[in-house]
Order: sequence, then C-alpha cells, then structure tokens
Amino acid sequence: MKKLRATAALIVTAIMLILTACNDADTPEQAIKGFNSKMNDCNYKGAFAYVSDYDGLSFDKGDKNGTKQIVDAVSKTLEIEIMDIQTSGATGAARLNITTVDLRDVYAKAASTVTNGYVDTVLGGSKISAEEMRDALVAEIVRESAMSDAARESTECQVNLMREKDHWYIILDNTSFNVIMGYINDANSMVENGDFSSVAPTVSPSDVSSAESDTEEEENPTSSIVFND
Repeated sequence: MKKLRATAALIVTAIMLILTACNDADTPEQAIKGFNSKMNDCNYKGAFAYVSDYDGLSFDKGDKNGTKQIVDAVSKTLEIEIMDIQTSGATGAARLNITTVDLRDVYAKAASTVTNGYVDTVLGGSKISAEEMRDALVAEIVRESAMSDAARESTECQVNLMREKDHWYIILDNTSFNVIMGYINDANSMVENGDFSSVAPTVSPSDVSSAESDTEEEENPTSSIVFND
C-alpha cells in the first residue's frame, strides 16, 4: 500500500491546450453552451475560447501517462445545466448545475484494483517495478473513467461572466474548474495524502508486509518517477 501511495501521489494533472480560437458567443448562454459542446468533443482549444481570466491550466505536450485519456473521459460526460443568469452591462454571473464523472470514486476503485493485483503478483513469486505499478494504476484510472457506469456527481456552482468586444466569456476559478474537471483537484489531494482508508487489499496486512520486504532491496519505487513536466 505504501508503494501504491507513492506512485499514485504523482498521477494525473489536468491538461488543456490554450490557444486563440473562435468565440462566437453573443450571449452568456451561448458561451456556456459553446464551452460545454466543445468539451464534449474534447476540443479544448475551442472550449477555452469561451473562457477568460483563468491561468490555472497547462498543456502537457505529448500525452504521456494517459493523462489526456482521463481528461477526455471526464470531458465527454460533462453536462452543464443553466439554472440562472444575471447580467449588468459587461459583467454577470451564472448559476450552473454541473454533472460529470467523479474522479474521486474512480481513483479509489483504481487504487483498490491495482493494490490487490500488486499483492497477488508479488505473493505469487513475481516481481513488479515502480514503472509497472504506475502504468497499471494509470491504465485502470483510464478504464474506470471511460466506463458507462462510472460514478457521476452533480454540483451547483456559480461562474462569473464578462463581455469583451461584443462576445461573452466564462470566468473560471479553482472551485468551478475542479467541478467541471470531475473533482480532479480533490481526487489528486486524496492520492497525494495517501487517503485510501476505504481501500484495502484482499489479503492480510502481514502478507502485504512480507511481500513488500521481499522486494525492498531490489528497487526504490519512487526515486526515478517523474510525471510532471
């Protein structure tokens, strides 16, 4: 479990491509619906043409570690329901009901699956490297995220709006971005803190300790793992 936490702690930062793209939103409703539609198509360049004043996004060149596959799976499920919009001149606010895959649940299930597989592999006499652990965890997160019955969550939140050069833009903060991206910040915090209290292998703790000690001398599972650019 300790090795899984160390591996999982470095996994999955949301990735987006921020470039100039066409914004044809003459109304706040069009900006919100345009953003939702482009996200569903995994067209992040197009989606974030409708977003202003948010600098918390980065682009990971070359989709390593399956990150884009996870972001894509979340984006395809994004549903934004407009509850209310209020505007005054060139500013405004919208109350939204946002539904998407819940990555907190996905991470927990993936950690449980990989933990049990890891224990079974080692107790069976085979060795597993840090890289294999990482790849197995990412692959399982991707698989769980893309499943049609993956857990979903709906949350009401508010986003601010602004009009510039006759077009409307959404203003995302950390809270609204976290919700839109499947609660990814909460999910990452969960694994970074090793908070898998509800996730346990199907063998006894003594078996896990024995299996880990058998492989401890051969490898340092975290010394060379780097996920972020």
